[in-house]
Amino acid sequence: MEIYKTYPHNPPHLFRENVIYYITGSTYQKVRHFANPIAKVFLRDSIFKAFSKKGWRIIDWVILDNHYHLMANATEHPAQLSQIIRDIHRFTATFVKKNGLAVEGAIHIWHNYWDTCINSVGDFYTIAHYIWRNPVKHGYVVNPFNWEFGSFRTRFESDADYCAKIMAEFPLDRLQLKDDF
Repeated sequence: MEIYKTYPHNPPHLFRENVIYYITGSTYQKVRHFANPIAKVFLRDSIFKAFSKKGWRIIDWVILDNHYHLMANATEHPAQLSQIIRDIHRFTATFVKKNGLAVEGAIHIWHNYWDTCINSVGDFYTIAHYIWRNPVKHGYVVNPFNWEFGSFRTRFESDADYCAKIMAEFPLDRLQLKDDF
């Protein structure tokens, strides 16, 4: 079953059962509310808890100061994605505000989220590569292994050859994603 929803002030969303989604969440005006490691840990834990609670499985992920990317496997109830993201954004916004981690004077923490259904094996591996290298792209680290707020280190430690193969066979130059954070 597919459900296509449009919203007046948000991007449209296509909800499909049992597919893998690529999801990006962004802070309002790209403000770096998650620069503090404590905020990143809370966001990570909130993401995993919210998705797990609804039976979704997170495959790969990365958290940066003002956005996150992840791939998650949908259940037979894909329309839950909006509620999952809403819960994550609500809980983490409250947390960073209450704990003095938000940039001073911030009224809004989160802006929006975007999702895409991954339609091919090639897209899956290229997006995994993109998620792994995102901290390098944005200048946080030189090697994605050194970024503790993403799935690459765990992947690499469990199978370095797998990671090397994916990164060699699925280069990022074939990927057309907007990521101007």
